[in-house]
Amino acid sequence: MSEQSDKRPRVSWGADPVLGTPGEVTAALQRTVTALLRAPAGAPLRALEAGAGKRIRLDVPEDAYIVGVDTDDTAMHLNPRLHERVVGDLHDYAAPPDSFDLITCWYVLEHVERPEELIARFARMIAPGGLVVLAVPHLWSPKSLFTKLTPHAFHVWFRRRVLGFPNAGKPGYGPYPTTLRRTIAPAAIAALVARHGLAPVFEGYFEDEKQARFRRRLRITGRRWALVRGLVRALSLGLLDAARSEYVVVLRRDPARPRAGGDVRHRREAMTGPSGQ
Repeated sequence: MSEQSDKRPRVSWGADPVLGTPGEVTAALQRTVTALLRAPAGAPLRALEAGAGKRIRLDVPEDAYIVGVDTDDTAMHLNPRLHERVVGDLHDYAAPPDSFDLITCWYVLEHVERPEELIARFARMIAPGGLVVLAVPHLWSPKSLFTKLTPHAFHVWFRRRVLGFPNAGKPGYGPYPTTLRRTIAPAAIAALVARHGLAPVFEGYFEDEKQARFRRRLRITGRRWALVRGLVRALSLGLLDAARSEYVVVLRRDPARPRAGGDVRHRREAMTGPSGQ
């Protein structure tokens, strides 16, 4: 990964993605979301945190109504921005079409059995002009390959004993069991979203912060890190890149697409009642 960050938003699958540190890529992602995100006239923005966890990842307007869905009730109650908490599997969560202006699914798809079904469901729930943000481990990276081939108990031990996270594995804290299905690879996501009327407006890769800290502890930096990256690419015939361990994409629904019948506020009240409770 280049030391220089290209902050240009990606506008098509053929354009160059944003590369950089986690902070650089996240900042570029936030700028894209802020520039494109729109609430419907006369109503606050409505956001879905699909796999809510302990915090939201993106800045949204203060009056935004945020719905969180997660199997981990403990983690959601640590999240102060949620207005509505739905405890359950995302595969079982249903909302009317066009219900949300922003859907964020941050490091969730690698944990579910059928990620392609969730992406299709997000495409139905997002309103015209709305944004779907997906963040996943980059499937074609040594980190993901190592995670796929080792048991969950080892992941807990490694995060607790080696990376120094004492709460690892406790209720409300990761790591969580992973599936890492092939359908979350960038090319697979590209093919899938095209069938569901979503278009990419941003794409980025970065190195996981925990991986970066660990290799710095081992003094794998500078030329050593460049050598490791080169060896990984050579041995994998160019398939794997140790520095591109994480992948994030922002997808947009065509603003010109007709709404799914009825006023958006009426459809949303059908979910939570007129008061939003």
